[in-house]
Amino acid sequence: MDKPLRKPRIAAFEITRRCPLHCRHCRAAADGQKEDALTTEECISILRSLAAFGHCVAILTGGEPMAREDFFEILQAGRQMGLRMAAATCGWYLDEAAAERLKKAELLSISFSLDGADAQTHDAFRDSPGAFQTTMRAVQAARKAGLDFQINTTITKRNLEQIDRIARLAEESGAFCWNPFILVPVGRGESIRDLLLEPQEYESLLEHLSRMKGRLSIELRLTCGPQFARVCRQQNLPKADRVPGCLAGEDFVFINWRGQVQPCGFLEVSAGNLLQRDFASIWRESELFSRLRNLHGYKGACGSCAYLTVCRGCRARALAVYGDYLQQDPVCRLAQNLEELKP
Repeated sequence: MDKPLRKPRIAAFEITRRCPLHCRHCRAAADGQKEDALTTEECISILRSLAAFGHCVAILTGGEPMAREDFFEILQAGRQMGLRMAAATCGWYLDEAAAERLKKAELLSISFSLDGADAQTHDAFRDSPGAFQTTMRAVQAARKAGLDFQINTTITKRNLEQIDRIARLAEESGAFCWNPFILVPVGRGESIRDLLLEPQEYESLLEHLSRMKGRLSIELRLTCGPQFARVCRQQNLPKADRVPGCLAGEDFVFINWRGQVQPCGFLEVSAGNLLQRDFASIWRESELFSRLRNLHGYKGACGSCAYLTVCRGCRARALAVYGDYLQQDPVCRLAQNLEELKP
């Protein structure tokens, strides 16, 4: 019997590709020049279609979502529909007044990105002098307003040696969660493909993060690193069964700046457009989601792996490197040792 189809718990909605920064890894290749493709009414209509299917967490993202003049209008509309609204920001527009306004709007949480433990590393990666200071000011404003926030970090060869320091900074800043991301070379990230971790580097990182998870005073989550689910189980961590692999197309969905529904922000393949179809029909009927949910169709090392059901590999990284989202995840060490794939 087929297992019942789950509704997404989290939806990220890219309401703009405008951004004051020019980050080297940006999957959206966001900048300060693009105009918004979706009107206020279209954004609200998309949220309405999402809310009609289920009251999930809806993350307003970009680009920089607060660059939109109607950001608070969109936020309030989603909140009134029963969606649990969150936001992801670089902090550029978040001063104390904006933080207080977000608190009054009952924002569930907000995320900031720190890709280095110091200004030199972070600003170089963000290609924006002063970005570190801007983010830290925004973090303090959020903390003062009593907003729940998390710190995101994209891990590459360049900042791999700083992860302990970044984690401590996240703890000391008052974040409730530190959320590392493993680089997916899409958007402007294609130009830094050489900063992808090698399989053994990646495996060592996962083992290190599994040890950190037990001693950090805040939550540690990993995004675009589904093999963390395998490693936590191999290490017999407490509650390891609650560490998820890839959520795309199962518990997570992404809506891009033109209304296209994608499995995640890094996997730029459309399942349908919400300006033309309702969310429920796309989620239930699209061929893309059907193929992702059918693990029997996975290829290469992933297709043979005993951990496929808990991990699923990164479909976006497979597409970026091999041109096929059903192929093996190129950074996974098990793909180098086929004997370890067996049950």
